[in-house]
Amino acid sequence: MIYLIFTQEGFAEAKNDILDDKAELWINNDLLSAEQLTELSTHDICVSFLPKSINPDDEKAIITALEYVETKSPKEEILVEYP
Repeated sequence: MIYLIFTQEGFAEAKNDILDDKAELWINNDLLSAEQLTELSTHDICVSFLPKSINPDDEKAIITALEYVETKSPKEEILVEYP
């Protein structure tokens, strides 16, 4: 399972599920702090960064990000944050 998250609020809401599912996480490069990334790493959560920052209010950008992640993991279920 993959979580595609764009905001701190979305991460906070999904964090426990991400940890429980040992899910892969795709985010904007500057979304999480070093401490948050370290915590995810200690739980063996794979964090990947989107190639460009996505505005969570831009639906077209969200769709573009989803399409990008799908090309990297075409058979995985992807849960997308829609703020």
